[in-house]
Amino acid sequence: MPVHAPDLPSQFKWVNSSQQLSLSQYLGHPILLNFWTYCCINCIHMLSDLKKIEEEFCPKGLVVIGVQCAKFSHEKDFESINEACHRLNIQHPVIVDEEMYLWKKYAVRSLPTFVLIDSDGKIIFTASGKNIYEGLKEQISTLIQDKNLPEIKLLEWANIEDKLNLRYPTKAVAAKMNDIINYFISDTFNNRIVHLNSEGKFISSFGEGILASPQGCCVWKNELIVCDSEHHRLLAFDLEGSPQRKYRVLAGKGEKGIFETRSEFVAKLAPINSPADVCVWGNDLAITCAGSHQIVLFVAKDESILHIAGSGREDIVDGPASFAALAQPSGITAISDTILAFTDSETSSIRLIVKNWNESGKTMIVSLVGEGLFDFGFRDGLGAEARMQHPLSCAWSPISQNLYVVDSYNNALRIYSVDKDYLGTVTLSEGLNEPSGIYWFEGKIIISDTNSHRIIILDEDKIDQKDNIDSLEVAQVAEIYSGPFGQISDVPKYMLTHNLV
Repeated sequence: MPVHAPDLPSQFKWVNSSQQLSLSQYLGHPILLNFWTYCCINCIHMLSDLKKIEEEFCPKGLVVIGVQCAKFSHEKDFESINEACHRLNIQHPVIVDEEMYLWKKYAVRSLPTFVLIDSDGKIIFTASGKNIYEGLKEQISTLIQDKNLPEIKLLEWANIEDKLNLRYPTKAVAAKMNDIINYFISDTFNNRIVHLNSEGKFISSFGEGILASPQGCCVWKNELIVCDSEHHRLLAFDLEGSPQRKYRVLAGKGEKGIFETRSEFVAKLAPINSPADVCVWGNDLAITCAGSHQIVLFVAKDESILHIAGSGREDIVDGPASFAALAQPSGITAISDTILAFTDSETSSIRLIVKNWNESGKTMIVSLVGEGLFDFGFRDGLGAEARMQHPLSCAWSPISQNLYVVDSYNNALRIYSVDKDYLGTVTLSEGLNEPSGIYWFEGKIIISDTNSHRIIILDEDKIDQKDNIDSLEVAQVAEIYSGPFGQISDVPKYMLTHNLV
């Protein structure tokens, strides 16, 4: 029997609304509540389906309200929630569910969860998880059938249109061209790659109209490999030519899916699911698939995709790589031709993929830092004791033999010594705001400071450390690149000769 929907607390904060909203004021209209949080890949996947529902049914009287339910402590911060809603282009009001009050009132058990309320204020349908779009659409269609309801416009946030600056960049990499360092940045909100010279001056942008939420990238041979995250594919852009580069689809059929254990696909037919990062590993490319909790390998010799790690279950379970459990693997970096390091964001962990473990011929997953899906914090120390909060990227330094990690929800740069099994913190002269990318190149540490819309660069040799672990002094940021870039559509009067060294 349908029950009345609990109303929304009057004292809670709102994003995309300057006033307190209540369910009672919309009696007579169907209401859809979306319980979500912005660290959850399944919640992010459902936003595109929710957008289609809004476009079809909101003009016919449907009211859509988001209910943000924090998993991590960082997700309780109002400004962080506000930034996330803007970054994800959420165009409906969102109430901040303080201390999971509404979560409990509505007996929510997992995210995302959708609750549909009829015009009398009663709950008539609840659905959780993935693949619920068709069922949800059918229920809403039934509710508004034969009704002539007016549209209720609630959005009070204008779209960000800013092509002169970086907007929520997630990864920046460097490459040498004619012995000069050039930077390539995934300008994620603007759905493009921005190319800067060694002084941070704009050279060109490309990928507009092609990329959707580009994230991790790397330079491989004479191409820039980009994770085209929302299109579930990898693209390879020619580093020669401007302003729009030639490109090819390297891998991914454009639909999210899951890999069976040790499965192999023709690269362009592979079900790559929300690729988050990519790195060169020997002759091939290692790719994190955040959406399926797996890691795959692009094998160059036959242009295939090979599943190498992750059963698809979301957890932190070590052991044989194909059967191990991962949890939204994000950043990835090669330590050697036989070892990869990656950040598993939902378990706040640093983990390794090791080929030929103890000369057994097996590929194994080994966790260095991190313990469980709900174990997080901010603590230096030995790997078993140290804690992070939703780290999104890592970079290996062959010079110091250390692993640098952006501890995204702690707004910190962490440093892990594999030899000493110790996680420390590097204090920077510039504060970070939810950084999501890090890259090491010839002694430079390149950080994508996402919510500050900028790239910051450090010289590794300026980091003073005790026993190569703890930072003794504040590390000075060498460069900051953010824009404005002048007329971003202008073709520069000169172009570099693009010969990779």
